[in-house]
Amino acid sequence: MPAFELTDVLEVLDQAFDCKAWHGINLKSSVKGVSAEWAAWRPDPRAHNIWEIIVHAAYWKHIVRQRLLGVRAGVFPHKGTHWFVRPGRTSRAAWDAAWKEDVRLLKETHRALRELIAELTPSELELRVSGTWTRRQTIIGIASHDLYHAGQIQLIKSLLRKKIRE
Repeated sequence: MPAFELTDVLEVLDQAFDCKAWHGINLKSSVKGVSAEWAAWRPDPRAHNIWEIIVHAAYWKHIVRQRLLGVRAGVFPHKGTHWFVRPGRTSRAAWDAAWKEDVRLLKETHRALRELIAELTPSELELRVSGTWTRRQTIIGIASHDLYHAGQIQLIKSLLRKKIRE
């Protein structure tokens, strides 16, 4: 069986985030046209909203990039780890600006991660980032993470549309 090449890894990453794919919507497309109001809506008080999912995805792209570089996690723009409560209580204009900034953060962390991956050599893909996972497995994992959350976002939007119709 042929080796999983760098171009294959990049294709998987691109389809999961911002390129057309057979599976349908990707992460970037899942938030296209979503307002701050929609992004902040929760289907349940204990559930994450779209906004939190987007910042969570950006955080993990940041962490994966740090792992691929072989360094401890650098500074992420928001305090905390893994999940970040969004949005805070602010004015409507500040709320809208904060949502746009967090979407920009997602795109920027993806861009930085993709640029790093594109510079890897095929042999570097098989180097381990931890005792268990190779770089290739980690990159495919972050792409899978994007698709998982794109599906969550689609479900949340569907639930919100249903609530609005009721």
